[in-house]
Amino acid sequence: TLGHAFLDKGYNVTTFNHRNGESIGLNVSFGNKPSKVGESTYNLIITVPNSGGGKGYLAIKQLRLICTNGMVQSKLMHKDSYIKIPHTIDYKDSLVLMQKSIEGFVSLLEQVEQRDILLDGQKLSHIEIMFNLNKWFYEQEMPRGHKTDMSFDEFRKLLAINPNEIKSIDRYNELKKAFNTEMEYNAELGLNASMYTVYASVTNYLSRRVEISKSTASNEVQIERSSKKLSYFDAF
Repeated sequence: TLGHAFLDKGYNVTTFNHRNGESIGLNVSFGNKPSKVGESTYNLIITVPNSGGGKGYLAIKQLRLICTNGMVQSKLMHKDSYIKIPHTIDYKDSLVLMQKSIEGFVSLLEQVEQRDILLDGQKLSHIEIMFNLNKWFYEQEMPRGHKTDMSFDEFRKLLAINPNEIKSIDRYNELKKAFNTEMEYNAELGLNASMYTVYASVTNYLSRRVEISKSTASNEVQIERSSKKLSYFDAF
């Protein structure tokens, strides 16, 4: 019912579910919007755990057009991130919920835009960028079993003198490839190297990992899982 309320207002809506309906959701397209770091499309993702509680949450899927597939969904915790969806809902109630969803989406969109501007404002040297990329990979992406008794500095040393000893070096090389691609985009868009370059490289890498994944989960669920690895950037 809520999905049809969005459809009737002219939005493009698709549905998804996870584990045979354990979670259900809507993917609502809000179109393109230019920004300081390049034009992006934005989708509102409404996910509802189908457990009887009826408490859903909102998220944004941001796709930077120059990357074609380079941005990962950003789920930001905020008072407007949650929406109460009762199991007994009529069409009038769904219109009210739709309006609340849009209001929450606008609030989240503002946060995403401010985050992009904040990260872009932190200019970095090549050495600083590589330090942050390496630190993100070590903390968020490197399998725990691959770094047993290996400190971050030891990981960096191996990268310099014997990278093939690192069990997950293929993944790391994918991240480096994403970084090189982002540097090309920076040149095309006239952007300086910054913390946003690190963030964009990571999201580019994560989105491509989702692309080649053989998981049976929906794309929305896989992207949401990947977005948890972006917590590294909360400190910036």
